[in-house]
Amino acid sequence: MAFRERRLKVVGVGGTLREGSASLGALRRALAAAGEAGAETELLDLRELDLPMYQPGVTLDEYGSGVKRLVGALRGADAVLISTAAYHGTLAGVTKNALDFAQFLSGGEHPYFDGKVVGLISTAGGEQAGANATGALVHVVHSLRGVVAPLMVSISKAWQRADGSGDITDELYGRRLESLGELVVDLAGGLAARDERAELAGVAG
Repeated sequence: MAFRERRLKVVGVGGTLREGSASLGALRRALAAAGEAGAETELLDLRELDLPMYQPGVTLDEYGSGVKRLVGALRGADAVLISTAAYHGTLAGVTKNALDFAQFLSGGEHPYFDGKVVGLISTAGGEQAGANATGALVHVVHSLRGVVAPLMVSISKAWQRADGSGDITDELYGRRLESLGELVVDLAGGLAARDERAELAGVAG
């Protein structure tokens, strides 16, 4: 971060359409740690954004403010935290739909999530679905050219590990979420410093 005049920005995307979502609570915990690590943060609660279904061929201008906020935030992010619930063995539809709007990031020198560090979180009611959801997210992020953080947090039996507001009460998982938030800032800072050195070398050359 010493190479940059501005703070790194970490955008959190997640939650479900259910009030008191554990996946949203987990995201808040990780995003707070990213803020403590020095990053500017923005939380995108998918329930609040109320996104329509992604439709190929529809322009960004034809969508409402929620889609435009999502796309703008992702475009300006140095790192992204994605938190999904696991539904029927994979990531929640609301999460995948939100990520489909990354198609609007397809242009430019760094399309999609190119150059962005992405931290992954899943919450599940049982023991196995969370790992499946996280694995599916890995494939999505790789297809979007993102860099998946090596620490991923999958919270099994989330109904036992979160309160009615969705906040994670199990401190073992809470510490893992905090470590993830710190890690994405550290990794994004390293990538930013590398790019800055490359730019300086280009000027000097």
